[in-house]
This record gives sequence, structure tokens and C-alpha cells, in this order.
Amino acid sequence: MKCTQTSQPEAGVIMGAERARAVEAWLLLAAPDTAKARQEWETQGTAILRCGPFFDAIRIPGAIVRAAAGEDDAFAVDPFLLQALDRGPVFATAGLERYYALVPGGVAYDWRVPVAESLPRGIGLGVPAVRLTQYERDVSYWASPMDEPGKLCDADKVAELVATGWRRLTQSSPSDRSAAFMNATHGQAGG
Repeated sequence: MKCTQTSQPEAGVIMGAERARAVEAWLLLAAPDTAKARQEWETQGTAILRCGPFFDAIRIPGAIVRAAAGEDDAFAVDPFLLQALDRGPVFATAGLERYYALVPGGVAYDWRVPVAESLPRGIGLGVPAVRLTQYERDVSYWASPMDEPGKLCDADKVAELVATGWRRLTQSSPSDRSAAFMNATHGQAGG
């Protein structure tokens, strides 16, 4: 009888896959229809989830995120977000026009940062599949993936990031400030 040895995946691969399934299951708690959301993730890459009670979202114009990072390149912005928001979950829309930071439920009611909009309980949000963690031009993806179920961004750190980006955008001539405001508030991405 011949003995064969089966290859075992590395522990990190299993942990990563288990973590991704756990994060997906947690996010799906916010889906009006779990089966439909799961299918949308598989076929379209995004699914509609509802903000609150598990999380709210802060919509940040891409121009502000890039200004805060001091970078126009998504490959440089993503590591900045990981560090600035302590690995809190942030996803970017296709084209990098907007970034969404997931924050604890209820934060939206107290949010007072005018150039970044809070999305409160009940608002539908197109959230990318957990597996989408790399920038591709026309695909929404996790710029800062959720590390574990329920781990969200600290709202104060998000506000600080927005303030930094806004300050950098507006430290210029009055006409540049006007253009920066229009780009930031109307979601026009550069680069």
C-alpha cells in the first residue's frame, strides 16, 4: 500500500480565508436580502447594504483623500489610508471619485464635517465584495480592507483625515480654492 502525503495550505491562507468569510458574514447582517447580496457580490462585485445599526458610512470626495495622502496614485493612497485610519475599513468607488469610511452606527447623527457627507441608518450603500482588495480602474474595491468583523474606523481619525485633505486643497490662491471646492464637493477625481 502506497502512502501519499496531502499538501496542507499554510496557516495564514486558512486564517485569511476564514477571516474573509467572517467579515463577509458580518457585512451581510446589513443586507435587506442576504442571498441576493451574496449573489450580487459574486456576479456584479458590489451589493447594496444598509447603513445602521452595525455601521454608518462617511462619504469622502476622492480629491480630499488624495490631498490628505499627498498622492494621486491609488497604489500610494491605499497604504496611507491603512496607516491614517489604523486599518479601519474604507472602500473606493470605481474611478476613485469617492471613498467610504465605515464608522460605528450612530456616528452619522453627530457628524459635522461639511465636505464629507455622513450616510445614516437606512441609506443603501453599494459595498464591494470582500475579495476586491486591489485597485482596478473601473471597479469599486477595499482600499483599506476590513480586518475583522465589526472593526470600524474611528470617526475622529476620519474627521482628521478630511480636515488635512481639505486644508491642503485650500492652501492656494482664491481661484484654486474655488476649483478645489468644486472638485471636492462634486466628486470629480483627478488622475
